[in-house]
Amino acid sequence: MGSARVLHRRYLRGEIGEQEWMWYRTQPFHSAGPINFRPFLDREWYESGGAEVVMLGINFYFIPIPSIPTLPDEWLTQHQSELEDGTPPFSALLSRDRFVRRAQGVKKEFKYMLTHPLLFEIATAPSLEYAVACRATAEKWEKLQAGERLEEIDKPVLDFLADDHLPHFIGASLGNVS
Repeated sequence: MGSARVLHRRYLRGEIGEQEWMWYRTQPFHSAGPINFRPFLDREWYESGGAEVVMLGINFYFIPIPSIPTLPDEWLTQHQSELEDGTPPFSALLSRDRFVRRAQGVKKEFKYMLTHPLLFEIATAPSLEYAVACRATAEKWEKLQAGERLEEIDKPVLDFLADDHLPHFIGASLGNVS
């Protein structure tokens, strides 16, 4: 909902063109955040001393969510006085029932992910690539600390800042989804 309101505000201020606005109205968004894997570890191992093992038992989830709720341009024109700080009110974007249904859908997707038979394989798949990227970053940092100049090819490219990606609100867990 927060993203929907921000994008509406940017569109109404003219900061987003018509083509980009239409793209946002049709694309699914993706939610991401931390997940504690300790509850999913082998129970027998965990109870026979595994709980005392020092380890980081978290990973990240990525779940697609439906496209943002939007309002027709006619509504925005007719209800200009109802805009809160240049954005439509929550109640105009989604009724309480629709909001609850969307939240239940995300919860269902999350539970499906947690019960997937390849949960750990899916979670660890990006780890090797991440380790390689971390090492490369550390090596570049060492070069800079030693006063060496980085070649253009050595400069890091942050894929998540590409033009077709809008990162926002990262870092909260879903909490107890049972």
